[in-house]
Amino acid sequence: MSRRSRASGHPLLKSYRDTFSAVKAGEAVLLDTDFSMVTGSRNGHHCRQLAYPRVAVYTGSGASHSWIWFADLLERQGIYDVRFINESYMIEEGLDGFDLLLVGGGDTYAMAAALGRDGAGAIERHVRGGGLYFGSCAGAYLVLGGVDREPFTPFSLVEGDMMNVMDDPPPPRCLEHKYLAGYGDGWVFHPVYGELEISAARWVSGFPCFMKSSILHAPLFGGPVMGVEDPEEVVAEYSGLTDRAAYPWPRNDAADFVIGRAAVALARNGEGQAVVSGPHLEHPLFPEANALAAEIFLRHCAGIAHRKPETAGGNTEMVQPGTEASLLLEIKRQVSNSRIVGFGLEKMPVTWKIGLKVWEPEKIRMFLDYAWERLPCLERCAGRIGPVEPLEELASGYSRVTGMVKSLKMKIEAGEDSLEEASSLLLTLKELTAGFLSLYFRLRMEG
Repeated sequence: MSRRSRASGHPLLKSYRDTFSAVKAGEAVLLDTDFSMVTGSRNGHHCRQLAYPRVAVYTGSGASHSWIWFADLLERQGIYDVRFINESYMIEEGLDGFDLLLVGGGDTYAMAAALGRDGAGAIERHVRGGGLYFGSCAGAYLVLGGVDREPFTPFSLVEGDMMNVMDDPPPPRCLEHKYLAGYGDGWVFHPVYGELEISAARWVSGFPCFMKSSILHAPLFGGPVMGVEDPEEVVAEYSGLTDRAAYPWPRNDAADFVIGRAAVALARNGEGQAVVSGPHLEHPLFPEANALAAEIFLRHCAGIAHRKPETAGGNTEMVQPGTEASLLLEIKRQVSNSRIVGFGLEKMPVTWKIGLKVWEPEKIRMFLDYAWERLPCLERCAGRIGPVEPLEELASGYSRVTGMVKSLKMKIEAGEDSLEEASSLLLTLKELTAGFLSLYFRLRMEG
């Protein structure tokens, strides 16, 4: 069994999946004062009813591949009422009706510039109105109050700052291409890159992941090492280093800088709350860290007014027999072809810096794998997918991807600059994957 399969089946995550699945099925799930599920009937004012959340995942400008880790985590929790949104949707449609807004890693400058003051206002209204903002890595930098240069000025949900900023950081021992990002006249730097240990802040209690083990492991891939103004807002702090990380600084120096600083913080803001996490708690290979994120989601949902989960309902549109199956077959063929070429790209010594984000060739196949692994579900749903336009768009899109990835490979083999082709391919893959997962989650929600 692969590490990912073992992580997906971890017993800590099963309890959240069972809980949210029961709510989706229409059961009245009650949580006790310690947020554990109450079985049987219970007539007590200390219990609270759990709501099934509506979730927005940001996939727009600046977002890297890591938003798909949020999709993976939501799926493993049995949460399917999910929309994948970009900056235009957030600004034009707003976030009314969403309970959770999840923003992952990427290029924080590009995120902030694309969202602007209108996007910042939408996020603030979401939180003040009772929503949860959960930002990891770039999504954490985005809303720290101490990150106050343009274009970040409009964003401030947590009174804290990034400590990993310096006018003249020492030269790196490795990972030079990932070590620095400009910040005004100074630099954001990353003294450690990879798996770290995190532990609960001393006033935090009742989180099952910390009750099972006092130390969790989570990957830090360029996220902030934070200083939080109110120490009681710190949920977890960095507590140790591991051998599964790269050290641009000498290990002892990295330990002195990182250990004891805030890794995860939660700040109440109006009726809602904002969570910032330097490490990727949502990474699919770290189930205990996943459980910490899941517990935060669950606790927030316990404060939402209860409502019955909504589905799109049965689709009555008549579709010509065999149309869905033939389109699904074409999608499968094109994704398979692209994955084969993408695997070959991973053997080539090339990276692309797009904005402030460094992309490696393996990210191409990561997007494709998320569709490939979920295609069997769509095939089982043939006959009830409904309007064929989404499938037609996916089939056409993945056909373009096959041509784009082949063209990219030829450019690299010829020793030519491939940045433009890689940028176009990765943007296309991000949009296609969001479209694919939108269809997938709708079908899971209806099923």
